[in-house]
Amino acid sequence: MNRFSNSDEVPRIEGHIGGRMPTRWIEVNGVQLRYDYLPGPSLAVVLVHEMGGMLESWDDIIPLLFGKVTLLRYDQRGAGLSEKPRTSFAIGDAADDLAMLAETLLPDIPIVVVGAAVGGAIAATFAARHPDKIKALILLAPATGLADEKLAAAKANIDKLEQSDVRRTFPGKAWIDLSRFERIRLAADPTSLAATWRMLADLKMDEVLRAISCPTLVLGGRHDTARPPDHLAGVAAQIAHARFEVLEAGHILAMDAPERVASVILSFLEECLAEKNHL
Repeated sequence: MNRFSNSDEVPRIEGHIGGRMPTRWIEVNGVQLRYDYLPGPSLAVVLVHEMGGMLESWDDIIPLLFGKVTLLRYDQRGAGLSEKPRTSFAIGDAADDLAMLAETLLPDIPIVVVGAAVGGAIAATFAARHPDKIKALILLAPATGLADEKLAAAKANIDKLEQSDVRRTFPGKAWIDLSRFERIRLAADPTSLAATWRMLADLKMDEVLRAISCPTLVLGGRHDTARPPDHLAGVAAQIAHARFEVLEAGHILAMDAPERVASVILSFLEECLAEKNHL
């Protein structure tokens, strides 16, 4: 029997009324973070959103995973409704936030981390730093830094972002659901988003990727122009025994193809459980 088998019926999630999320807060490394916790079986999936996103970035995934695993998602520092520090931060700071969040809220539960884009870089860094705390890793179009030829344009975008607004820096054409773009990406705080951009510009992930030892799945979107499949195949090749799959989606996989992403996540967890009893 498939422990994580999907049902055709999407469950009603108690406490999530009218699309509004319960607001929960926790202080992590001196910063107040907003989070959402949905208890379930004794395996936890922690969802780490993309740059400029928030915990609602996972709205379409949550009903598909609910009841099969314990779920934890949160607004990263500087994102969503979490506190907006006015200082720069590094990828290690964001990974430390994830580590303390998991240690505090999921102290005795094996965890799997799913990270999207910059959230993938955070998840990968966490996995490399804390191999004893993570059972499996799933990366959706993970960020690994910027090519040298893109740095100048990125820095120009950062300056434009701080001097104008999010809309001009992130045109919505890359998003399938523009209303979702309006609600999530345009709600981002420009100063905090600029700090995340600077973190991305400084990313050097080669050593991090080589240090990951847990079962890892890397997912890419066939129509992703930001991180095309060829690039992501190279990322996966740096992680020992990682598997790489391409889905019919763009860059924001969890929004473009939520049913397929959820199905692949559950299948991967089932395989890990069956093959090596990792979970």
